[in-house]
Amino acid sequence: MQAAERTLASRYARALFSCARERGEDAFVGADLESLSRVLTQAGAFFSDPRVSAVEKKKLVAESLGVQAAPLTRDFLELLMAEKRFPVLGLVAQDFAELARRQRGAVRASVRSARPLSPADRARLQARLEAFAGCGVEMEIAEDPELLGGVAVRLGDWVMDSSLKGRLDSLKEAIGGD
Repeated sequence: MQAAERTLASRYARALFSCARERGEDAFVGADLESLSRVLTQAGAFFSDPRVSAVEKKKLVAESLGVQAAPLTRDFLELLMAEKRFPVLGLVAQDFAELARRQRGAVRASVRSARPLSPADRARLQARLEAFAGCGVEMEIAEDPELLGGVAVRLGDWVMDSSLKGRLDSLKEAIGGD
């Protein structure tokens, strides 16, 4: 990813979010973008392949969205395709989601766990992260067996690694191991 693509995606996301907020469609547009982002991930290089016609790309997008998509989302996607900027859709979706989180007064926490967290563990972790952050926290939880035990959390620039792997790595570093 180039810095220019990141900047462009950020501008598109801010403009789209502003329009969606004015129309009261930000939740619908956000859901549409999230759905399309998943399709884009699954479709791989289909959308960036110059051999695939714009008609075929539009057909896949229309099938993915269905009839319930917000008109603003449809217009935005038409703009991206017309400007040959469709490959930045995934970045736009990420930035749009971040803007929506900020608007709700929440932050995103990326949580990696060695094993599945029980509902009680999730609730306890959520409460502690919200107390630490001083606002709502939306957790994205992924299993990572390499952690061996415990959890690792990234909340903005802050990282807390209480995994067994992290502790073993710290111990190895402390005793001068490679």
